[in-house]
Amino acid sequence: MQGPPDRKAPPVLFARGTSEWINRVSQKHKQLADLRLSAERREILDRWVETEFVYSTLKLEGVDISRENVAQIVSDGAGASADVDDERVAVDLLASLRAVTSLARTRGKSAELTRELLLTLHSQSGSCFRQTAGDENRAIRPPSPNHLPALLESACRWYTAESFAELNPIEQASIVLLRLIELQPFEEGNQRTALAAASLFMLRSELPPIIIKPEKDSSYRSAIEEGFRMNTKPMVETVAEAVEETIEGMIAASQR
Repeated sequence: MQGPPDRKAPPVLFARGTSEWINRVSQKHKQLADLRLSAERREILDRWVETEFVYSTLKLEGVDISRENVAQIVSDGAGASADVDDERVAVDLLASLRAVTSLARTRGKSAELTRELLLTLHSQSGSCFRQTAGDENRAIRPPSPNHLPALLESACRWYTAESFAELNPIEQASIVLLRLIELQPFEEGNQRTALAAASLFMLRSELPPIIIKPEKDSSYRSAIEEGFRMNTKPMVETVAEAVEETIEGMIAASQR
């Protein structure tokens, strides 16, 4: 499935038939908007969303950190009892989410994913793209480091194309997520960076980021495997369901 570096679009095919989930997300989003929350309540919801995103994403990667500790990090930038390395990862991931959130709110749908942004999201202290063969014990072999920059550039260009803009934000985010996981741009931490980067396409349409709950790990992994087989429908449905649950949680949190 690995292609030459001059491909104009990622080797991912989109499968229709997900309108039910998309419509349900739209309805939930409207319910949230109709609450007409104050700036103070929106700020509280932002912190709740950040906590859920960081906690759930790190749990997917097997990081042993509590929701309470993540909430403390979100609140004041410092953990209460997390391992130092785990706390650093949580702080970096929070910074990545805040970076894409700020970009989306500033530029709206004109916000773009670039190779430079990917590097920023991967590590606030600086990083570089993968220089080794990557994890070959996967369903699909990652591209060689020599081809990686061109493949990333090609993908980012496609994300600005008219054909891509015609897709629903959930479809866009799902395709970006699958492509980044497939390319494996970095030596480690690819999943959390991919989730943060793909969330840009949700946030710029005023939807929450992609929060995959730990209990959804199995269906999420299956959706990734299907994506590697060029069937993106399971991931679209997985992301739509996750976003719907997040909005439901936001509505509940706003009424406490």
